[in-house]
Amino acid sequence: MTPSRPLPLRVPQGRSRLAGLDLVAVQRATTLIEDLGADLDRQLAREARESERLRMLRETTNRITRAANDAIQAYGRARRTLNAELERRDGNTEAALAMQARLRSARQDLLRALHSANRRYPSVTETDQSSGSGSRE
Repeated sequence: MTPSRPLPLRVPQGRSRLAGLDLVAVQRATTLIEDLGADLDRQLAREARESERLRMLRETTNRITRAANDAIQAYGRARRTLNAELERRDGNTEAALAMQARLRSARQDLLRALHSANRRYPSVTETDQSSGSGSRE
């Protein structure tokens, strides 16, 4: 039986495959964080009520935080897995090093997305303090 699509040149096996799944989790979290920010921008542009805008901001920042925490956990698992693979005598060093490079790149992308979200949206606490914590509708 022939595959319907070409196989990648090097499919990670064993521990590297587990690290690859965690790499995908970090990448998906980055995409989710970017998408949540774009969605929030559209919602905020249509909403005039300050209380509703704050609710949207709180909800989105909570979702961003959860996605970031999931990505941090996945990154840590992948790092431990790859380090264990590199320490093994019969480990696939080449695949582990390649996966480490991809994981570092995914981490940088995640940090960029988080930095962008942090610049674009002030913390809810800062927003509440600057508005006097009372509702102004």
